[in-house]
Amino acid sequence: MSHRPRPRRVRRVWSAERSRGLARARSGRRLTGLLAAYLLVTGSLGWRLVTVQVVSAAQYRGLAQRQTHRELELAPQRGTLYDREGEPLALSLSAATVYAHPPALRVSGVDPHQVAAQLGPVLGVASDRLVAELTKDASFVYLGRQLPRQIGEHVEALRLPGIGVLEEPVRRYPTGSLAAQLVGFVGVDNVGLSGLEAQYDPQLSGTPGRLLLEQAPGGLTITGAPRQIRPPVPGTDVVLTIDREIQAAAERALADALERYRAKGGSAVVLDVASGEILALANAPGFDLHRTGEADEYARRNRALTDVYEPGSANKVVTAAAALEEGLVRPDQVLSVPDSLAVGSKRFSDPHAPDTEAMTFAEVIARSSNVGTIKVAQRLGPQRLADYLRAFGYGEPTGVGFPGETTGTVPPPQQWWDTSLPTIAIGHGVSATLLQMSAAFATIASGGERVPPTLVRGTLGPDGRLDAAPAPERRRVVSPQTARAVADMLAGVVTDELGTGRLAAVPGYTAAGKTGTARKPSQSRRGYEAGAYVASFVGFAPADNPALVTAVMLDEPEPIYAGITAAPVFSEIMAFALPHRRVPPSPT
Repeated sequence: MSHRPRPRRVRRVWSAERSRGLARARSGRRLTGLLAAYLLVTGSLGWRLVTVQVVSAAQYRGLAQRQTHRELELAPQRGTLYDREGEPLALSLSAATVYAHPPALRVSGVDPHQVAAQLGPVLGVASDRLVAELTKDASFVYLGRQLPRQIGEHVEALRLPGIGVLEEPVRRYPTGSLAAQLVGFVGVDNVGLSGLEAQYDPQLSGTPGRLLLEQAPGGLTITGAPRQIRPPVPGTDVVLTIDREIQAAAERALADALERYRAKGGSAVVLDVASGEILALANAPGFDLHRTGEADEYARRNRALTDVYEPGSANKVVTAAAALEEGLVRPDQVLSVPDSLAVGSKRFSDPHAPDTEAMTFAEVIARSSNVGTIKVAQRLGPQRLADYLRAFGYGEPTGVGFPGETTGTVPPPQQWWDTSLPTIAIGHGVSATLLQMSAAFATIASGGERVPPTLVRGTLGPDGRLDAAPAPERRRVVSPQTARAVADMLAGVVTDELGTGRLAAVPGYTAAGKTGTARKPSQSRRGYEAGAYVASFVGFAPADNPALVTAVMLDEPEPIYAGITAAPVFSEIMAFALPHRRVPPSPT
């Protein structure tokens, strides 16, 4: 059977249908591709949304906040330091801090030179320095801190873009240089750097607040936006044991002594016998707490606590108390006291006693006999003497916790040389601070009980009531009988016609105490500084019923003798402090 060719018309129809099929196929593939692309883009966008809004939500919220929010720290009001009568020694006042947002100036198109020209005279800062701050690549810069409030008000009145003012406390010391080494000072951020300001910084500093500002990305503050504020919490007020009037009297007496005796420096401590409270802790020369940068390191040190010295003959009070407590000698016991005594490789002498003579032990102390004291110390022995030195507080912290306080030194007996016992018995080869010496004499004055000295009475609560500090723990060192006997012997130092402390007498009151003259140890080598001495007098009054202990130390006075230089300063301070504390005069 033969095939006939298809008609032309049929071939055209079949070709058209085939073309339409191919077109539909191609269209289907395009739709599928478009749909796949759509689904891919939609999926990517969805994943991105999930990433931004769920997975990394916190990160992007933080980024947005950093671009639109500015958090400022609000400094708290620092607590006040009061003396025992409620007089402020250190307080905080409101001041102005001026700051700038350099990006805000750029966005607003303001010329930094024009802003600096307006701010410079108000802040007292050179225009070129202000321009350098205003053009910094930073979002926040300080232009002036702790300025008078009037300056802050003037700056606010200028209404300069990108310039703001915050209230910030500034530390002020109403009494200037009074008790400067004790009170200490703070830095520009109101952080305690020295003294009680540093020691009690956790209590005084308070808790900073927060101020949240909303701003445009360019740095312009959105003034209508709400400001979130967490107010600062003020610091706690601290009440000291210091009596401002006695402190001032002690500093005046020291300043006069430095001029009169051409001394390098001096320190004084006044203690209340019954409580152990420090009523005055003075050092001279002093410095102005508002100009700390102008003072040298010697003037800034609280030397009554941070510096040690060899107490010299003032240490004989410990030797005497130890020998009496151990029953090795009686105050009225007569001793043979030659003019010199050889011990080991050294000879000790009494320049004021050229011939061998008989003295009672009370006269040995009153006349500050080295030889007589050494002969009694030999009965005591190294171990017992060292034990009593530590019992009286040598070589240990006093407990006040003052920054940089020194403990002094008491060499262990196993390290003593053949000359150590006689040397230490008369106050050389050991060292102590003036506060330690005050506390040692206070132990005798309080009937043989050691009362650790204190500097803080307590803190003030929100209601203004005093939250008293814990009472110090008392510790018996010697018996009341021994303490009374030593006190009577120390009274002889002032009243005996040959006593070394006659110039320590206090008008209207009986006084007791001990002089001490000792060479200064060298700071650069072993041994002592040539021709350099420390003179001291430590005592109490009234002698028959002690109320106050006062210790005085002069650094390199001329003349060197404590009975001539330190004793009169003791008398001057006590002559003011006893009536001021309403201590009745001694019976005639």
